Amino acid sequence: MGRLSDMSIDVHKRPFFDKSTFPPRSFSLADNVRIIPGGSSIRDGSFVAPGVICAPPMFINVGAYVAENTLIDSHALVGSCAQIGRNCHISAAAQIGGVLEPVGALPVIIEDEVMVGGNSGVYEGTIVKTRAVLGTGTILNASIPVYDLVRDAVYTASASAPLIIPEGAIVVPGSRGITTPNAAKWNLSLQCAVIVKYRDAKTDARVTLEDLLR
Repeated sequence: MGRLSDMSIDVHKRPFFDKSTFPPRSFSLADNVRIIPGGSSIRDGSFVAPGVICAPPMFINVGAYVAENTLIDSHALVGSCAQIGRNCHISAAAQIGGVLEPVGALPVIIEDEVMVGGNSGVYEGTIVKTRAVLGTGTILNASIPVYDLVRDAVYTASASAPLIIPEGAIVVPGSRGITTPNAAKWNLSLQCAVIVKYRDAKTDARVTLEDLLR
């Protein structure tokens, strides 16, 4: 899979050494992608649409797709082959898992106008539908159940289908108690996610991206 090669802009000030098969992607002003100075990296083989904003330092891996007017914030990761829709905000330190590391058979899909809160993580082929909002620190993967308080439902992944977050859902981190004797004795709980409401005008006002700053 290639040999280690020198990809440095300046070998003394900005040294970069990576596999020759994974060069950084080249951009020009005509691409209309805003890449703010400060150490971001975008690998070749990714698609970054016009109007995307990359805040430093962020990383977009090979095979990822980022659609128009999405903001990838500081310290955020868009993993290999992840698909990010239009007008999304992937907040600071959020991680969108890839199919290479961590290994997964299905790409994560974030549909249009989704807000992924800071320090959140979406992994293992999870699909987040249009206009959903993930609160700060929300973790979604194939092992974590999602409890819908509004619709009285529980969403999980299965061997044949990924975890799917419904359109417009507002998801926050939660916990669920364990009923085994030792767990009860130690008052233990496991991580889960909770849908507390669905998007409304008040939510829209809170998560609207400021066009003047973009």
